[in-house]
Amino acid sequence: VSTGPNNTPQRPPFAAMDAASFLELGAAVEASDVEQLLAPREETRAMLRRPSVPGRRAWTAGVAVATAGLLVGAAVLKATSVASSGGAAPRDAVQLQSYSAHCRTAVKGEPCWKDVDWAMHDGITGHPEWYAEPCPQLRVGSTFEEFQTCVVKINQTSCVLPCNPAGSDVEMEIEQTKPEPKPAPQPGVDPCHIASQGEDCFAKVVQTMLSVREHPGKFTGLTVNSTFEEVQASLHKTVGSCPPPCSCRTSVEGERCHRHVKWAKEDGIKKHPDDYFGLTSKSSFEDFQAHLHKDGAGDCASPCNAIDLDKLMPADLKEGETEEEKEKEAGKEEVQTNKTREKVEKQMEKDEEKEDDNIAQTSLAPPVEEACQTAAKGSKCYQDVLYGMQTGVHVHPEWYPGLTDKSSFEDFQAILAKNPELDCRAPCACHTAVQGEECYDHVAWVMGTGLSTHPTWYPGLSSRSRFEDVQTRVLEDENTTCQKPCTPPLWATPSLFCFSIFRSQGYELDLVKAQVDRRVGIFSCDEFATLSDAVLPVSGGVTTLQIPPCETVGVSKDGTAANTLIFMQAWNVIKNDGRYANHDWTIKADPDAVLIVPRLRQKLLPHTGKNVFIKNCMKWTGIGWPMMFGSLEAYTKQAMDTYFAGADRCKKDLQWQAWGEDLFMGNCLNMLGAGSEFDGSIIGDNVCKGANCADGQVGAYHPFKSAESWLQCYDQAMR
Repeated sequence: VSTGPNNTPQRPPFAAMDAASFLELGAAVEASDVEQLLAPREETRAMLRRPSVPGRRAWTAGVAVATAGLLVGAAVLKATSVASSGGAAPRDAVQLQSYSAHCRTAVKGEPCWKDVDWAMHDGITGHPEWYAEPCPQLRVGSTFEEFQTCVVKINQTSCVLPCNPAGSDVEMEIEQTKPEPKPAPQPGVDPCHIASQGEDCFAKVVQTMLSVREHPGKFTGLTVNSTFEEVQASLHKTVGSCPPPCSCRTSVEGERCHRHVKWAKEDGIKKHPDDYFGLTSKSSFEDFQAHLHKDGAGDCASPCNAIDLDKLMPADLKEGETEEEKEKEAGKEEVQTNKTREKVEKQMEKDEEKEDDNIAQTSLAPPVEEACQTAAKGSKCYQDVLYGMQTGVHVHPEWYPGLTDKSSFEDFQAILAKNPELDCRAPCACHTAVQGEECYDHVAWVMGTGLSTHPTWYPGLSSRSRFEDVQTRVLEDENTTCQKPCTPPLWATPSLFCFSIFRSQGYELDLVKAQVDRRVGIFSCDEFATLSDAVLPVSGGVTTLQIPPCETVGVSKDGTAANTLIFMQAWNVIKNDGRYANHDWTIKADPDAVLIVPRLRQKLLPHTGKNVFIKNCMKWTGIGWPMMFGSLEAYTKQAMDTYFAGADRCKKDLQWQAWGEDLFMGNCLNMLGAGSEFDGSIIGDNVCKGANCADGQVGAYHPFKSAESWLQCYDQAMR
């Protein structure tokens, strides 16, 4: 399977073949195989609709598409032979006027309908290059059937061809025999899993290990030295009673991970018990390694299951015992418990003696490398880091060389770890994905599309989950490029997601660069984005999100730019980016608008949580006033959700073609039932009633079109 944009698999366009090609492809397929396998299965669709962005099931899609092509080809072969022989069709034959043996135009509520609807309203505008090669005639405004046909060409997973697609005149008869449907798998659950105590598979593995011990040589490929995972893999392959085990490796002496685990088990658990929740000094080596693996510390892989067959209780291994057997086992358990108690008491005495010896020899022992540990919430180190991020870096910047209030939690902890008087260890390595990285695209897809269309794949996550939480989930996917993310930054109240849109040519790029370098304007919001007609590296690691091309901007009825279509595309980019949903407010600010973010927060606070947007100009009185001027637009999360749910309705029902974007957004939200609040002090705008950067009150000022005048206004406002 070749890959296209963002590593999206490019499946062979079987649906584009003519009947002769199908016949040639399917010549080797038996008709009986077709009858058994032709009917699409819901569980297969459920697994394959998911794009390869999370990267987990691309191999399944490739096999399924190839199989689909062979089966359809065989169906045509069989249909042709029936027609040519003049034989009557069987009683259960179905006459279909379609390009495929199973035509069906999707209806609302079906998985296919959701995929086609997304392609019509988001995919074709957000990623037109995905459709250019397989469907060159497809464009915005094409029919539902044309889009469904294209979805089949690109990826035969959730859809079959629609009935009577344009240009198709193929008629065929096929026999259908639908097998008993299988239970649908749980999408999003990793197929590999090492069985744990309490699961049926765990009991079966242990029983097999005991049988191997009693009858060595009876089980092909297994010996008394076979690991738990090897036995589980054997059961998966032979009888299918267990899932395939995940890869694992228990660290051995001499490795860095082994040193970390040993320190954590012998010293770390005593010095920092809060860092090892659920563990004690008696926990196994594997338990500690699993903890460090999950935390990303010490370069540790997931450990293998090191079980002691002699210590397992019979209840963990047997099912359906009789009362007599239970009583017999209970007696054995009591004897075993007494023996265990004696062993524990003796071991405790030995441990105490060993600890005394260790204390006496401390001065002679070589230093042990401490495992990294990112401070846990509630610990003293965590509080010290928060002080540094919120207060210390402003009051005592010399204590935090090279850091700003935008530096990460781990950056601050790394500074504190160098101070021996503080109880902070070095934080673990981390990296939160940034624009331009494959991991970032994957996380953005989950936040913008995956969570809404496939929520069952992401249990525990919602539209308000933080970027770092989603990255942590994507980290579980096979072949992921994501790393362990850093601790999410703290957000103010109300939290703001701010963005600006600017052209790649002209004065605005330099204006935005100046703001990035000072971390002011939209770049002092909790999260931000920049959008342009091209992907541009701005400054300081900031890269623009690209707005798909659209028609030339005209002039609106009030003499400003009739830019609504461009901004419709831009709002789709914001929706697909997904970060807006994490915040109380979304702010669209022109690049030449000088934002004073602390003031802006205070003005928006009283309206937070409502389904409203802010009108900011009362230049005139009468019908249509006050208005929202586009230099600064402020929407609550609830208002954004309202817009995204009804944007298509606005585009269809409103006469927006001669409007500016701000007029369209205001009228659209009014029609959809969102409310509005007027605050003329949210911005001082020379296009409205004037701007005075020294007034000490207004949340933004507009317009200041050079970097020099913009920064001069900002500095004047902050005095």
